[in-house]
Amino acid sequence: MRPPSLRCLKGSLACAAFLVGLVPASGAFADDAKALLKAMSDYMAKQKDFSFTYESTVEAVTPDFQKLQFVSSGKANVSRPDKVHVTRTGGFADVDVTFDGKTLTVYGKNLDAYAQIEAKGTLDELRDRLADAGVETPGGDLLGSNVYDTLIADVTDAKHIASAYVDGVECEYLAFRTPDTDWQIWIQTGDTPIPRRYVITSKHVVQAPQYTFQLNNFKSGAEAGTASFTFDKPASAKQVDLSALELVDELPAPVNQGDAP
Repeated sequence: MRPPSLRCLKGSLACAAFLVGLVPASGAFADDAKALLKAMSDYMAKQKDFSFTYESTVEAVTPDFQKLQFVSSGKANVSRPDKVHVTRTGGFADVDVTFDGKTLTVYGKNLDAYAQIEAKGTLDELRDRLADAGVETPGGDLLGSNVYDTLIADVTDAKHIASAYVDGVECEYLAFRTPDTDWQIWIQTGDTPIPRRYVITSKHVVQAPQYTFQLNNFKSGAEAGTASFTFDKPASAKQVDLSALELVDELPAPVNQGDAP
């Protein structure tokens, strides 16, 4: 076996030293991470009308242990407490989701088909109903009225890693652990502590696949502009049961979805 180069050894030692420095997280260290997460949650809860664009990446692992990434992007408009319009376009689906406080519509543009369910209630209640139906809203964890309680519920370890930059914007980089997942979040510094990047690692799944969500172009209040939360049905679209919209996921049908995070 070829011995490692001096450069490799130096890199390994530097990496080991860095990781050792992260291990002894003091109570204050954890409290700082939780305080920053709470400040972000409180700020987001105060935003009644807001919009953003995003990019999301889902990793999947094939039976022969090849890791693949499926990337989607889209836009979201939110009006609390009970309206949202989200689009998502990827290589395998083109989806438009609207909720007007009474009816949820999931429109698969690539299928020219839509499904509707009565879902009167708040966005928090809608998120739970979507999860039960197997429909995941991109960045859904970050849209609730109390992001902190949602994310912190099963956390066993919290770290404020460092200051970092996402798309040239200064952020606080935080890392959290739960029994089943590790997740990281980058929160913009300053007066607008919005979540800029969010990564979830399914650590007990083979090859530890990740889900990544990056938020861009965040606007609130009047800057968010006007949005329609009513489904404008195309003449050719056919109505189907929600279970029939199998091809609106971020993963292609042949991929084993049990391998996704």
